[in-house]
Amino acid sequence: MIKQVIVSGILSSALMAAGPYVGLDMGRVNVDYKASGASKSSVDDTGVTVKGGYYFNQNNRVYGFYQYVDPNTENATFKQYGLGYDYLIGTSSLKPFVGAMVGRAISKVDNINNKFDISGTLVGVQAGVNYSFNSNVSIEAGYRYLDYAGADAYESVDGVTVEATSAQNWFAGLNFKF
Repeated sequence: MIKQVIVSGILSSALMAAGPYVGLDMGRVNVDYKASGASKSSVDDTGVTVKGGYYFNQNNRVYGFYQYVDPNTENATFKQYGLGYDYLIGTSSLKPFVGAMVGRAISKVDNINNKFDISGTLVGVQAGVNYSFNSNVSIEAGYRYLDYAGADAYESVDGVTVEATSAQNWFAGLNFKF
């Protein structure tokens, strides 16, 4: 009898942890660029990420994400979107997590000095910590590294090749589970 109560308690707590969720995070995003014949440069600005996904249980979640970075440059945009998976470690309210993501990055500039579009595949990893206030609300903070090895390079009129190489993102956010 006691075994049945324990097993049903474990199963019901795992099922209660399952469900859809949405999240919003903000942080500093540093995007690295490389131009032929020049040293590496970067853009360091604020990024906002919106995500929606599903918790399979208290330790596994998948999500789709969209991130917009304000490059603080006239007529320039930088955004990325894709899919990710996170593994949350442990059973307490405070859980470290690790994850992986794939997606697409799009960087466009259309002003008097420059006009280019660098787009392509991104792959990334992230790690952080998640704290659950209750079964529906959690906060998290962490670090993402995104590699743009699959991104196109842009060749300007004067023969300079520009390519985005990677991005680093320190973030903090809020999640709501339904």
